[in-house]
Amino acid sequence: MVELTLNVPGLLAQSPAPSTSSRYKFVSSQNIVDRLDSWGWKPSRAFYKKTRVVDPLHARHCIRFGHGELAEVGDSRPEIIMFNSHDGRSALELLCGIYRMVCSNGMTICEEEFEAFNIPHKGYKAGPKYIDHAIDTLSKQANRTTQFIEGWNDITLSNEDKRAYYRQAMPIRFPEYNSGEEWIFDVPKREDDKGNSLWKVFNRCQEHILTGGFNVTHSAGKKPRQARELSNIDVVNKINENLWTTTSKFADAYSVN
Repeated sequence: MVELTLNVPGLLAQSPAPSTSSRYKFVSSQNIVDRLDSWGWKPSRAFYKKTRVVDPLHARHCIRFGHGELAEVGDSRPEIIMFNSHDGRSALELLCGIYRMVCSNGMTICEEEFEAFNIPHKGYKAGPKYIDHAIDTLSKQANRTTQFIEGWNDITLSNEDKRAYYRQAMPIRFPEYNSGEEWIFDVPKREDDKGNSLWKVFNRCQEHILTGGFNVTHSAGKKPRQARELSNIDVVNKINENLWTTTSKFADAYSVN
């Protein structure tokens, strides 16, 4: 827990930022960690949003939790993800995710497929009963993540199918990319990502989009430049959600055809 608090100072917060109003209800992140622990969810990784404006004690942060009794599928396991802050700028969020051991990438599952809980710092939702309900619901949903992994593993894509998918995935981060640049997604960064299943293709895209390291056109009419690795927790979360939604819809359309 010492290492966790070093990564997320917000776990030490005992009260909200002085700038919050009297109506703001403080929700302790440490209390959420303890509640998740009672369900068997253990913190695995943590990050916070570094800014010069907000004290790290109150800044928005993210903690991802794994469960020892949930089945892994290949190199992936279900997670529960918590976002919180103590500065009055964002709600507490609890949602499902998937963690890949081989690359330390965590992906967020879009709430269109799984219920996500956005809990404002006011009213009954910020109380222990509703938070316990959210954790209980997400714990029951977590096993369903393996169904998506297995289903996407069973879909094998042709070169034409892959290009169609890459053309949907690239604009999630690079809407002004030039035709042909999407084929970078076909190059795996690690041995485990080789293959033509939708699950492998999805993981290659996620790895490239988040970590960068390749040349791509960022703005129309300008020369390609190297994509940097993303570190902003809100941007990473949004891209993960959008990529998951894109892949889920692609899988549905593929199954119909």
